[in-house]
Amino acid sequence: MYYNKPMFSSRICSETNCHTYALKGQDRCYQHAENRKEVLQDIVNQLTVDRLVEDISILNAEFDSLDFSGTRFLSSNFAYCVFRNCRFNGATIRDSFFDFAIFDHCLLEDCDISFSVFAGSTMRNTSFEGSSIIRTSFMAMDSYSNSFNSSDLYLSNFSLSKLILTSFDDCNLKRVNFRSTINRGITFRYSNPEEAFFKL
Repeated sequence: MYYNKPMFSSRICSETNCHTYALKGQDRCYQHAENRKEVLQDIVNQLTVDRLVEDISILNAEFDSLDFSGTRFLSSNFAYCVFRNCRFNGATIRDSFFDFAIFDHCLLEDCDISFSVFAGSTMRNTSFEGSSIIRTSFMAMDSYSNSFNSSDLYLSNFSLSKLILTSFDDCNLKRVNFRSTINRGITFRYSNPEEAFFKL
């Protein structure tokens, strides 16, 4: 169920000519923080120990071989971040931004994802199988050898995306937007593509 709550702080980094959002509770963004290593470790602890991140904004960070299973991502910003060999199984992702992020060999299976943004992202060998992905934007993403099988994608947006060897088998595709996509080797077995949008 959708709920109204404030997003991450809109405070801009105090570094001259930087227009990036500042870290939660700080005056500078991640790139200009004096204690970047400590900041990243604190967020990793929130993700892997507390299993909750809320209202945070961290851009251009790299996360490698971490287990975020069951973690709740609420109203947070991970734009331009890189995730390699990370596991998000059973995670809740709500009102969060992963635009222009990279997901390489990641698992996001059995997730509850809604009102979130993965626009402009690049995904390789990543699985969203068995997930509920509602009203979420994957607009202009580059998808290579990924699986959305057995997922509910109601009202999500893949328009302008490059979808290569990507499977949407046994999915709910009602009102999903695939307009102006480049499709090569994609499959819709046991799904309802007739209820999705493919042409303007």
